[in-house]
Amino acid sequence: MKIAFVCNGNSFKSIIGERFGNEFNDGTFEIYSAGTKPAEKLNEAGKKIMESKGYSMEGYFPKDMDTLPRKLDVLVKMGCNIDCPIHMADKVVNFGLEDVDDKEKCIELIEVKVKELLETLKRGKKDEPAKDC
Repeated sequence: MKIAFVCNGNSFKSIIGERFGNEFNDGTFEIYSAGTKPAEKLNEAGKKIMESKGYSMEGYFPKDMDTLPRKLDVLVKMGCNIDCPIHMADKVVNFGLEDVDDKEKCIELIEVKVKELLETLKRGKKDEPAKDC
């Protein structure tokens, strides 16, 4: 199952979603992230917070939407008020993080939401309606 986390710059929310997706993946999923306007580098504050929690961000860098597979099972919008090419995904989920300004709190929410998403998908509830689409 292919899952992509997307936002504007792919330097903070979506790439952290990818990092947590890889962390909690038991081999069931292919995890990706991308941005509609990729930044030049990772968000430094986010990188420091992740590393302080023991999650290395080495090897993670902002990527363009063109790097995603043409067909996705789940596209996760991080809540960055963007229009995503949802035609490429069977299901779209919106994490709704647009109003979370505190980076540490945002990372904590992403961690919880990614865990919940992967657990739900593992249980085979792929047909549940997506939230906030």
